Amino acid sequence: MSQAADFGLTLTQHVMANQGSHPDARGQLSALLTQIGVAGKLISAQVRRAGLIELWGATGDTNVQGERVQKLDQIANDTLVEVLTRSGCVAAMASEEEDSFIEVSSEQAGDYIVVFDPLDGSSNIDVSVSIGTIFGIYRRPENEPISLDSILQPGRKLVAAGYIVYGSSTVLVYSAGESVDCFTLDPSSGEFFQTRANVRMPADTTMLSINECNAPYWPSWVRPTLDTLKTRNTENHRIISSRHIGSLVVDFHRNLVKGGLYLYPVDSRTGRGKLRLIYECNPLAYIAEIAGGAAMVDGQRILDLQPSALHQRVGLAIGPSSDVMMIDRLSRE
Repeated sequence: MSQAADFGLTLTQHVMANQGSHPDARGQLSALLTQIGVAGKLISAQVRRAGLIELWGATGDTNVQGERVQKLDQIANDTLVEVLTRSGCVAAMASEEEDSFIEVSSEQAGDYIVVFDPLDGSSNIDVSVSIGTIFGIYRRPENEPISLDSILQPGRKLVAAGYIVYGSSTVLVYSAGESVDCFTLDPSSGEFFQTRANVRMPADTTMLSINECNAPYWPSWVRPTLDTLKTRNTENHRIISSRHIGSLVVDFHRNLVKGGLYLYPVDSRTGRGKLRLIYECNPLAYIAEIAGGAAMVDGQRILDLQPSALHQRVGLAIGPSSDVMMIDRLSRE
């Protein structure tokens, strides 16, 4: 028996074994999740080789948000678009890197709509800090042509979501509503093997992820929130530490596993948050809630927000339920 055989379930085996219990169970959803895993392997391979084959740096273009497009951003985006188009499972997709949504031809179209941030944390690429891919999957509205409204669905209608972290190892985390499960890529076999089953977000905050250099632009509730959290540390015992990587998906993954609160308040300079509701906040909020956590902004559950634009930005508080609810109370005072 090979060493790989001792690793446990592969991603494909797990997806196939669990789709029968999903209320939206269809063969295409199983195939789609597996194909996202394939795209993750391809992107991971490029990330590992970026410095060697000069994939660092910007392309010279800017995306719809006005941000410089990194070379790996473009490669990750193109990889996902190509793999998803060929999967036969997707009717349309939307990417943080694209001005508009992408409709798949009727000959290749499937039952689902996929939204994604192809390479979250791309400003960290050139310094070899972990980055990742975030994705969300919706059902295609039945008996309707594809339109912008097909994409602008609230997060509560997600049928699956997840992310892939490219760090010291390549890790894929996903949920189709029943549990949150983690898989790690074995480079020797090219397979994702389950390494954490039914992940639950710890109930207590031990790590705080926030960029305190933005303090002058925060709403009034943020400072008392941070003061309240920090008072949990005593002279002899530190309970909460600051950990902020700057790649949302990586900060979230660490907090999901170890117990942490991520905050990105609305900025007074713009009157809105920085994070994208469709590509970042909704998929991670979906994962957080299934794992026992919560995600809110301005007193509203993230998953209940009705998107008004493809690239809509919002604030975010995501982490253990008790502390997210505390933030909600303080923001109302």
